[in-house]
Amino acid sequence: MYIALKIRAKSVYHGYDEDGKLIIDPVPSANFVEKIIKLDRILSFTEDYIFIECPHDTVQTWEYEGSIDDIKGKLTSIGALI
Repeated sequence: MYIALKIRAKSVYHGYDEDGKLIIDPVPSANFVEKIIKLDRILSFTEDYIFIECPHDTVQTWEYEGSIDDIKGKLTSIGALI
């Protein structure tokens, strides 16, 4: 299953360094773009961000247009939200 959203990449999380500090690279802000996202890649939603599982054991945060209630409505309409 997929969901269509307008997103803007925010950060890439690469894991932790040898001192246990999180390694985060900011992504330069750009305009929102529409993406069709496979639901299996989505780790979670917050009021501001989507956390997406990406290749090479990384996680990205994306800002999205709309509200978390919009997301809940889309997921509920396809039976993907309990």
